[in-house]
Amino acid sequence: MKVKVTVQPNNLTFFAETEWNHTLMRVLQDVGITVDAPCGGNGKCGKCQAVVNGKKTLLCASVLEGDTEIILPGAAENVILTEGDSVSVPVDPLQSGYLAAFDIGTTTVVCYLMDPQGKTIGVESALNPQTAFGADVISRIRYALAGNLTELSGLIRKTMGELLQNACAKAGIPAALVKTISVVGNPCMQQLFLEISPGNLAAIPFSPVITETVVCPAAPYFPECPDAVLTTIPDISGYVGADTVACILASQLDKLPQTTLMVDIGTNGEMVLQHQGKMIACATAAGPALEGANIQCGMRGSPGAIDHVWTEGGQLRFHVIGNGEATGICGSGLIDAAAVFLELGWINERGRILLTEKENGQRAIHLSKRVFLTQDDIRQIMMAKGAIAAGIQLMSQQVGIQPEDIRCVLLAGAFGTYMNSQNACRIGLLPPELHDRIRSAGNLAGEGAKLIAHNKNLAVLARELCGQTEFLELASCPQFSRVFSRKMFFPESALVKK
Repeated sequence: MKVKVTVQPNNLTFFAETEWNHTLMRVLQDVGITVDAPCGGNGKCGKCQAVVNGKKTLLCASVLEGDTEIILPGAAENVILTEGDSVSVPVDPLQSGYLAAFDIGTTTVVCYLMDPQGKTIGVESALNPQTAFGADVISRIRYALAGNLTELSGLIRKTMGELLQNACAKAGIPAALVKTISVVGNPCMQQLFLEISPGNLAAIPFSPVITETVVCPAAPYFPECPDAVLTTIPDISGYVGADTVACILASQLDKLPQTTLMVDIGTNGEMVLQHQGKMIACATAAGPALEGANIQCGMRGSPGAIDHVWTEGGQLRFHVIGNGEATGICGSGLIDAAAVFLELGWINERGRILLTEKENGQRAIHLSKRVFLTQDDIRQIMMAKGAIAAGIQLMSQQVGIQPEDIRCVLLAGAFGTYMNSQNACRIGLLPPELHDRIRSAGNLAGEGAKLIAHNKNLAVLARELCGQTEFLELASCPQFSRVFSRKMFFPESALVKK
């Protein structure tokens, strides 16, 4: 039976079949409306709430039974980082003409359009539409392996094509004039884009399947660019991908004279340590919590998110993106909040909340009437920061140094750009000894993707860099559990002085 579905504020009306017993989330996905579902639509995160026929409900837990009106929360414009530090290279692409480059993140996608001389003339970005199937790569791997690989691949290709066409339209050129395209992303995102099964990422030894630089016709992926060539570069490991290689290219990490740590904390956290020309990389499962996915009032960096927290005269203060009412808290705000709670004596070194107020049966700390952090939220922050700190410690040991021997820390990606590095050190996410050696480098992955489009020789260099970079599998390190458990605790130096 066909029923009428009305969606606001999209001002959209369509008819859908009820026999399939689809959830409302799936009904919306089928007409191109991406619903934020960090838990993958399993009813756990509560972030797909909408007003359905006058009542608040979770879209993932409601089925289409009759004529339905859905009122979605106001669409928020996410803050997506597109620029970063980079070196310049001679422009020598595979083909003469306009160039395009893509950075496919687990959460966001960025498209760069460049003229034949390599100058950036357009940048477009969007949320990755696959977020409707989970905030993390594990959720999407499971969905793909359940027979939905083509669907996920089609979603990301459609979005990338739309971004490229929008950039070309704004620049006043036909998309057919784009002759060279490069794409980088983490292993899962690359494989989903190329429609390669991510089964290798679901079982030990998690080996990468993209191990060579590949140049091929772009038309099967970008039909709007029939004469373009597409370049993809290899992954370092199953969980450290081409986006990290692009970061190395953009920063010239392999050539820096001093011991340098590069940290890219996104939905997945990747790090590379370079010491005396030797590079070692690792991946940590830190990102989802720091992007709000596992936090009760967590959200991405968009209007309504608390992004910074501090104290004035012993009183808690915060800033809200867009300067409106606080509706949630994003990753940079979480780091600040933890540091401030320690400063005020509201939590101890083990993360225990010392106040007595409760929310949903747990101790909680309110930042505003609507936004609070529970005991479980604090633990999520501790686990995320503990994983990153443990990775830094173990990589340092692997190359025979101590973390304090690191001379420079490059923070790549949006989280590193907006995060207060001093507070990151205070809570132990980064080694406190390095607080004056940290600098934000912006979207290095995107900059690296542009370089690969600029110069065909860099795709060859990318393959060489993969071979030069050792991968440290933290889960198989005998010391990891012990180091991780210790690094979860907050440093005593961050505690309130009485």
